[in-house]
Amino acid sequence: MKTLNLPDTLTDERLAPFLPLVAAVWEDGELSDLEIAAVCMAIIQDPEVDLSCKEALQHWLDPNQPPSARDLSALNSHVARSEDRARGI
Repeated sequence: MKTLNLPDTLTDERLAPFLPLVAAVWEDGELSDLEIAAVCMAIIQDPEVDLSCKEALQHWLDPNQPPSARDLSALNSHVARSEDRARGI
């Protein structure tokens, strides 16, 4: 299982809109073809997403090399903190 460059991924503002979606599709610990397609469609439809963003997000969407439990935990914590900040908590 690979470890992602987590600090860079979580602090890249270009990826911020997609991180809750990535966290949601991994919630059950598995990634289906339908879930991959849904995330990919969201990425493709966003004109702000450049190649480096796509590559970073691709690391999170490989069912053959899923993120480690530690990376998923960090992702979920980051998403929760971001949501709290957005709500002013």
